Amino acid sequence: MKRTAHKSESGLGYLILGIAIACGTAALIVLGQLEASWPAFTALAASVLLGACLFRFGVRHAWLALLCLLGALAVGLVLFVRIDVAGSAGIAWIGGFVAGTHLGVAWRIAAKNRKPAPERAAWTVGGRGMRTVAEAREAAAGALRALDGTKGGRVSVERGSARFEVAGAVHPGFICHRTTDASDEGSWAVLVRTGPVPDQSVEIPMGGPKGFMPLRLVHDVESVEEALGDFFADPGASSFGSEWEKGNQAEGTRLQAR
Repeated sequence: MKRTAHKSESGLGYLILGIAIACGTAALIVLGQLEASWPAFTALAASVLLGACLFRFGVRHAWLALLCLLGALAVGLVLFVRIDVAGSAGIAWIGGFVAGTHLGVAWRIAAKNRKPAPERAAWTVGGRGMRTVAEAREAAAGALRALDGTKGGRVSVERGSARFEVAGAVHPGFICHRTTDASDEGSWAVLVRTGPVPDQSVEIPMGGPKGFMPLRLVHDVESVEEALGDFFADPGASSFGSEWEKGNQAEGTRLQAR
């Protein structure tokens, strides 16, 4: 036996009918023989709001919902009976409440059919979304250890606008860049060695092309893991520390690494 596809209910009909009833009630107040007074329009607005909220959000217990419904109708009936005192407020209340119930149903259906916004990943490692920092740490560590300098020989970790990039291979080493705002080219910093380093360059494979990098910018996997750990701890840090340098060298070496 074939199953019929479930079709989501549309609240457009309720919305149109609710608006039509509300407009019709307002027209009856203005164009009718009864006096159009501020109590009438106040009753219209209040009853529309009451009916919409009652049928949009409902109440926890059925008996309470019935009590609210009967109470609203009773108020309208009293106002309608005392037409000599309330004027057109009774008509406005009843018409407004009926209109509000339809608008409330339309509102409820629209809320039920609304698609939830896709959950945004807290971290991104190599283009893959990660919900927790633990998942991101594990993925980044595995990707870093797997770098061999061939195509795709780089790792990127993102948290909002903050970004950490690594290019190279376990041998001969890596070059690292970091920023708190990836859209700002001048905000990037490059990781440098703090101790005395020979003034020479090393050829670093970076996923296809190779580049010669100053030895003071080339790091082993343990140093990169430590820097990456600092990034995970505080990706939006205002200061990265003395081992990070900004400027032309950071921008120039990052262009080679991209």
